[in-house]
Amino acid sequence: MKQMLDYSGPSSNHAILGQLAGTWNFVDPKRPFIKGTLTRTPIYDGRFYTVEITGGKLPLPVGDGKMKDGNYLNLQIEGYDNPQAKFVTTSVNNHIGSNIEMQVGSYDKEKNAFTYEWETELVPGLKKANKRVLKIVDKQHYTEEYYELQNGNQVKIRELDFAKSAE
Repeated sequence: MKQMLDYSGPSSNHAILGQLAGTWNFVDPKRPFIKGTLTRTPIYDGRFYTVEITGGKLPLPVGDGKMKDGNYLNLQIEGYDNPQAKFVTTSVNNHIGSNIEMQVGSYDKEKNAFTYEWETELVPGLKKANKRVLKIVDKQHYTEEYYELQNGNQVKIRELDFAKSAE
C-alpha cells in the first residue's frame, strides 16, 4: 500500500510538464495560416494537465461525406505515469478521424525535449506510425515537430512555434 501511494502522487516529472502550463499562441512558420491558441491547465494537484487547442477555420467532417467550415478543436489529457515511467497524452479532435490517440513518450533532460510516439488507424488496415518532439526553448517559447513514417523514413510533416501569451 505504501508503494502504491508513493507512485500515486505528482513527481518531479509532473513538474517538468508544469513548465508548460498557461496559454500559448502557435503558428506553423512555413504555413502561417495554421495558427491558434493552446491552453494547458493543471488538474488533480498537478498529476495531469488538460490541453485545449483552438485552431483556425477549415472544412470539418459532419458525416455522410459532408463538410462544414469551423475551427479546429483538440482536447488532450497529459501527464506522467509513475509506474510505467513514461509521459502520456490522450488526444481527440473534431477534424479527421473518430479515434482517441494515446501517445507515449520520454523526456531528454540534455535536449529539454519530450518525444512521443503513437500509431493511428483512420481507415481500417491503414496504420501510420507518428512521432512528436516538443522542445522547450525557454520559459516563453517551445516548438513541436510532427513526423510520420513514410516508406521506412521519419518525414517531418509539421512544425509549430509556441509563444506564451501575456495572461
